[in-house]
Amino acid sequence: MDSEKWFEYWRQRGLPMNLVYGLEGLKLRRTEKRLAARFDLSTCTTRAELETLQALGTARSVDWFPNGVDSEFFHPVDTPYDPDTLCFTGRMDYYPNQQAVRHLCDDVFPLIRARIPDAKLLVIGAEPSREIQQLGERDGVTVTGTVPDVRGYVQSAAVSVAPLEIARGTQNKILEAMAMGVPVVASQVAAGGVDAEPGEHFLTAGDAETFAAQVVGLMRDSARRAELADRGRRRMLTNHSWAGSMRRLEGIIERFLGVRTVRRDGDRHSAT
Repeated sequence: MDSEKWFEYWRQRGLPMNLVYGLEGLKLRRTEKRLAARFDLSTCTTRAELETLQALGTARSVDWFPNGVDSEFFHPVDTPYDPDTLCFTGRMDYYPNQQAVRHLCDDVFPLIRARIPDAKLLVIGAEPSREIQQLGERDGVTVTGTVPDVRGYVQSAAVSVAPLEIARGTQNKILEAMAMGVPVVASQVAAGGVDAEPGEHFLTAGDAETFAAQVVGLMRDSARRAELADRGRRRMLTNHSWAGSMRRLEGIIERFLGVRTVRRDGDRHSAT
């Protein structure tokens, strides 16, 4: 339901680009309605997107199944992590990621450094804009640019953060970090696409002060970090495995076809 992202751009950006984003959102919303009406069954990958799809009122039958993560590729390692390091991953030519990193560097990281002066932030992602590259000039901030493999960088961190203000669908960066046994602190918006319980499998925050406090708590309490990391990893294995996701999709299709068969047989009996 990508129209929601463009409407969020429209709400947050100024003239004249907000008009462009608003028009794009309207066009995409019309397309979503038209496509949903064409198909007998439509599916989404998050509950939030399912609610948006249902609100259109044009879809005939709807359901959802979660996105998956390759938990064998993204796996925990025995090498030690740096308790003073946090990380953010994502393509840095993508506006929501750029916005999140600016917010992180301007509002959240200074609060963390006030309590942990040696704290370090890794911004890991391809194609950083000039503005994002300049953030790497700040004390404690490293902007890596393109890296051959993000896993080593993420696994070296005490915490992976996702303070996105615009997020639709599933944030794979969250799934991958949790699968690697690296605890996650996310904004409430970014957390919406993860089939896990905030406070039990990962942490969420609604403002900079709470976000910083959550991160500092994990960086300073290794036992709590380890417990959250373990629960997060196990949740990925049960609720975000590709095998489990495909089983859920198969079940959706089987139930849908079963209902269609019953309806068709019922119509046939009524006709006779």
